[in-house]
Amino acid sequence: MDCGVKIEEGRIINDFIEPNKCQYAIPVYQRNYEWSAEQCRKLFVDVVTAHKRDRRHFCGSVVYAPLKSEKKINYYVVIDGQQRLTTIYILIKALIDKAVTDEEKKSLAEVLFNVDKFKRYNIDDSSKLKLKPIKSDNNQLMLLMEDHAEQMDRTSGIYRNYELFCDLIQEFLNDNPDMGVGNIYDGLEHLTCAEIKLDDDDDNAQEIFERINSTGVPLSLSDKIRNFVLMTDTDQDRLYEDYWLKAEQMLSKDQLEGFFLDYLNFKMDGFAKESTAYDEFKALYARGQYTNESMLEEIYHYVQQYHAFYYGDEKRFSSTVNHLLRSLQTLKQTTVYLFLFSVFDDFDAGVIDDETLCKVLRLLLNYSIRRLICEVGSNSLRGLYKTLYGRVFNRPENKNNYYDSIVSFLLQLTSKDVMPSDAEFVAALKERNLYRKNALCKYLLVAIENQGKEQIKTDALTIEHIMPQNKNLSTAWQRMLGTDWKLVRERYLHTLGNLTLTGYNSELGDLPFAEKLDKLAEENTHVTVLYSDVKNKTEWNAQTMESRAERLSEEVLKLFPIELPTTKVDFSDPRYRLYTVSDPHNATYKFVNYYELLGERVSADSFAFMVRSVAGKLYDLNSSIIDRMARNLEVFPAWQNPVFAYDKDAIRNAVKLKNDSDIYISTGYSAYDCICFIKALLKKYDLDLEEDFVYSARPNSTALAGINWKNIAQEWCEERDKRGEIVFDIKNCEGRYVRFTTPFLNSVIPTNEDILSPWKTNNYYFYEITSDKNELYVQLYFYCKGITGEMRTAFQKLANLTDGGKLTQGYRLFFKSSVFTQAENSTKSEIKNHLYRCLEEVRAFEMTIQDKWDS
Repeated sequence: MDCGVKIEEGRIINDFIEPNKCQYAIPVYQRNYEWSAEQCRKLFVDVVTAHKRDRRHFCGSVVYAPLKSEKKINYYVVIDGQQRLTTIYILIKALIDKAVTDEEKKSLAEVLFNVDKFKRYNIDDSSKLKLKPIKSDNNQLMLLMEDHAEQMDRTSGIYRNYELFCDLIQEFLNDNPDMGVGNIYDGLEHLTCAEIKLDDDDDNAQEIFERINSTGVPLSLSDKIRNFVLMTDTDQDRLYEDYWLKAEQMLSKDQLEGFFLDYLNFKMDGFAKESTAYDEFKALYARGQYTNESMLEEIYHYVQQYHAFYYGDEKRFSSTVNHLLRSLQTLKQTTVYLFLFSVFDDFDAGVIDDETLCKVLRLLLNYSIRRLICEVGSNSLRGLYKTLYGRVFNRPENKNNYYDSIVSFLLQLTSKDVMPSDAEFVAALKERNLYRKNALCKYLLVAIENQGKEQIKTDALTIEHIMPQNKNLSTAWQRMLGTDWKLVRERYLHTLGNLTLTGYNSELGDLPFAEKLDKLAEENTHVTVLYSDVKNKTEWNAQTMESRAERLSEEVLKLFPIELPTTKVDFSDPRYRLYTVSDPHNATYKFVNYYELLGERVSADSFAFMVRSVAGKLYDLNSSIIDRMARNLEVFPAWQNPVFAYDKDAIRNAVKLKNDSDIYISTGYSAYDCICFIKALLKKYDLDLEEDFVYSARPNSTALAGINWKNIAQEWCEERDKRGEIVFDIKNCEGRYVRFTTPFLNSVIPTNEDILSPWKTNNYYFYEITSDKNELYVQLYFYCKGITGEMRTAFQKLANLTDGGKLTQGYRLFFKSSVFTQAENSTKSEIKNHLYRCLEEVRAFEMTIQDKWDS
């Protein structure tokens, strides 16, 4: 440790505890005393062994610094080693109480207490004991030292370890009748430590504290942060009482650790890992130019919110808000807290009222339920919620339509995070394995049962399968289910139609259907809604389960609806398309705007930056994959050269993958190759190429050379529209796109009357006349997000008829015409003639579809 301080060997007893006129204070920023029984037993064994072998025993380090005082005794603050010192004080007190003679008791007591026989040192009750722990521990230690153990908190570490040492001492004395407590004390005198004394003007206390290699309890993230903001502050007692202690009392230890990770992820770019979170905190502190008090004030503010997220807050929020927060907690949807920090800040600032807050929380709850039921992967949720507030309210005016903006955004997403539709939700409710999601399953069943009547008590209720879970169903059940009973059981067993609530636990088991109904009817649990379409049945089979699932899924849909926006907020920019990595050609002649990886949006000014950024984030997600590739110089399939290495000379155009990494990444690729690179890397990480990554790009050419092709194309469209060959509205033209539809597709493709497409139209497709690099052509694009079930059916049918494969999210290309390359001398007539040829190609394309559409 090179911190500019001198390290000496010291003896715990002789150099620290025995000397008179000294007191060691444990500062408020130190953690509570929490040595375990195992650690105490080990210390006792080390002490006894040191005595028996008459050898010194090293037990760690003690870092301390002098404190200025008006009194005549020496005061020190313990920076590291307080847990060990406190334990030794407890052990000595146990030795005093186990000592046989008064002389032994007196001599040991003088080790613990400052002595002032002639009243020269102004020693009072506060300075009498040589050790002064933090406030909560000090109360317990003083009771122990003043022989008031009966008044101590029996759950405190000080009391428990005192009792343990008394037992260990007695056990030692029983096993060694020729020895006494003096022998154990002799062992204590053999304990040595690394003594590090700082000057009173040393400003490296925090750095030294962090670098100590202690044998005590490892510091948690919250311990390190507490020390950082309190250690060097002269007003630490007030700051501790006013902020830290209050925050610490609101959350459990584990919750406080989780809070700081969420707080850092909320405040910083990228994501904090446990291993680097403390460094991220220090960087945030420096970057934000915080003072200790301003940082503690902010921490306490967000801890109050975090406490409300977990437990509600009846003084601050309505019963509805608290109920919705508890529901999110019940379903373990804690990732949403990254977004809720900002929403609750807006509530505190008066930007939104209680009604809007309730609508937002209900939306997030219902969105979460839909994702869980539809089994949408959760690996993108953290990224989504981290960036959601900034993406929704990047235009401040969107806060005027607060709820509408959020729901509009979720409905218009083009990734897998898009709001599942009613049709998708209901289908999943009826068909998916609901029982596997036990907490969610019970939550939904209770919600169905509790609607519109007195709330039932659910603590004693469990989920019951009407058709039993037993693989070897009884003959009666087999007969009722039919000849395909195994298939029926496999398909419907854990689905909504076969589940209910009961207070019988496992007692109903494999009973025949009629007997099970009788038992359920006898129950005094007031479960009636779930039984309403079961109790009058005489048989239970695939048809009855499907019918019940149909009814219950509609009930769930009513209970957890998505309230559509009153004011539609458009988040799309048709000029900037979203692309997946499936077709790398899409990147050619484009400028990248941003990318989205697992829900997190990151701005990008080049494809080269995007490759390095994506690789860096995937490395943070799981470093082992890229580390292995770099160590082994692995090559992507179909690639000739490695792309990661620890030796920069092993790959071409090597740059550091990350500033704090020793891995290099190859660069210098074309836009096409950049997308191929990302595609191959996503496969290495087993991510979905269509759902887990998209990028936005714009064309790098907006006009043909020479003449204004767009005016010519618009004129041509107006001519074709008058003849009824196409349907054209100049308002739909934007940027480098001249758009039209056709009578045939308008007749078979439904529109969405509730939500506008990114083109701000009710129809979700357009033929587009466009140009790229002086190449003019016609393309047919459909937008496949936010569509109704009827639209999805038509879109998929078109995809099937054109061999388009599975329908994916976002923009979908169904047709592209031949290309006209304009030269400098190209004429208006030539452009129009090419557009006529394109129209003939469109007609041929639609004729092929029309012949198959109704067949």
